[in-house]
Amino acid sequence: MVILGLGNPGKSYLNNRHNVGVKVISELISRSRLIKSWKRKYFRACEIEICGRNVIVAKPSTFMNESGKAALALCTGFGLKPDEILLVYDDINLALGKIRIRKKGSSGGHKGVQSVIEAIGTEKFPRIKLGIGIPSENMDLVDYVLSDFHEDEKPIAQQMIKDAAEAIELVLNEGIEKAMAVFNGKG
Repeated sequence: MVILGLGNPGKSYLNNRHNVGVKVISELISRSRLIKSWKRKYFRACEIEICGRNVIVAKPSTFMNESGKAALALCTGFGLKPDEILLVYDDINLALGKIRIRKKGSSGGHKGVQSVIEAIGTEKFPRIKLGIGIPSENMDLVDYVLSDFHEDEKPIAQQMIKDAAEAIELVLNEGIEKAMAVFNGKG
């Protein structure tokens, strides 16, 4: 299995709402033993040991709207089927801090996820959606997802990132159904 956390590359985007998927990958790496790492045209990846299993975690080197290039390169490079990629990304339709795990589904209007679906040719891959809050009516969506969390939101976002890492550990240990039962009802 490959866990792909979506986000934009570069320091200027590091703490944006749109980058919570990448933050989850960083959290997993910080908790684990690094075995090997790769830097390719469309992604950076590490093989780490999580819960006694060797797992590949990856961050796209592409911008969000071209995330499909990273997903396809991972499938091709590691000989994976699409359902062997666990996608982790932000969702404006979920309240800040909320986690939703699904086995498959549409893009829900998320351009990075739509790029992945188009590149790998299916919606049938597991995903963990992370609630970044719903923008106010007068706020531009792009400006919102590319904004950093406010000071009062940062502790909630940090906890969500840690919870998402725990959800991934549960998926690896006990399967996606168990993780869905535990995390989809929280909050």
